[in-house]
Amino acid sequence: MPDRSARSLMEDDVETTTSVTAAPPPVTTDPAAAGPPERRAARRPRRTTAGRGRVLRRGATGVLGTLLLWEVVARFDLLPRDALPPASTTIARAAELVVDPTFLGNVGATLWASLVGYLLALVIALPLGMLLGLSDRLYLVSSTVIELLRPLPPVGLVPLLVLVAGQGLEMKAAVVALGCVWPLLINTIHGVHATDSTARATARSFGWSPTQVAVRVVWPSAIPSVLTGVRITVSVALILCVGAEFIGGSTAGLGSWLLQQSMLPGGIDSVCAGVLIAGSLGLLINGAVSALETRFAAWARREEA
Repeated sequence: MPDRSARSLMEDDVETTTSVTAAPPPVTTDPAAAGPPERRAARRPRRTTAGRGRVLRRGATGVLGTLLLWEVVARFDLLPRDALPPASTTIARAAELVVDPTFLGNVGATLWASLVGYLLALVIALPLGMLLGLSDRLYLVSSTVIELLRPLPPVGLVPLLVLVAGQGLEMKAAVVALGCVWPLLINTIHGVHATDSTARATARSFGWSPTQVAVRVVWPSAIPSVLTGVRITVSVALILCVGAEFIGGSTAGLGSWLLQQSMLPGGIDSVCAGVLIAGSLGLLINGAVSALETRFAAWARREEA
């Protein structure tokens, strides 16, 4: 009897162990029952949207505060009326200018020259930056020349460029290209240098050619740094073009239009309105490039993870 009782207890233990082992935990596909990590992931887009809305509200508050201060300073004659018209007057004049064909034609001429010069800077800076970033020897040879030419003010070269290229599109595009090429070049070189050396070595171990490594490994890794250079210089292109039109005596463009308006009686309203529109254009362009940079930065973080 004792032996039979012991055997029955052992059999009960084996059956219990087998039943526990053979019964896997239930798997659910219900997102609502998935647990805290999934709920946190679902809330993340809402936090991102809320963060963007908070940034926009703060930016709008800063703009409205600046306009209010501008209005108060002008209305109470804290500055001469000929130097600073009220913000309300400037905004009203800007609303008239955005439907004025003559003004829009001048803005279009400036944007076109800025685009041509900026594309020229990209065509020069990106391939050259890749080449110098991939070759340490070439970088060491050229770094002194780059540091020598980089501080030269592009607008200071306008008189020379007027003699060489005239007062039209070629001169303005050259000024924009000279001002934007250096930040783009430096950022491209730094982006190439920041590429993971292990990724390069792994690609070479699979028999990839130097061109394949550059195109498929180095370039995608350098894109965030390149876009940072683009964000820095895209607004500078507009500033340089307007400055070149001021100094170079162009007959078309926002800079020449502003210069003409400043010589007219009561033209300060138009000048301030034109400057306000130019600043708004720069803000829109910079915002678009910043959004693009954010997307690529998020993509780069996912790739690294």
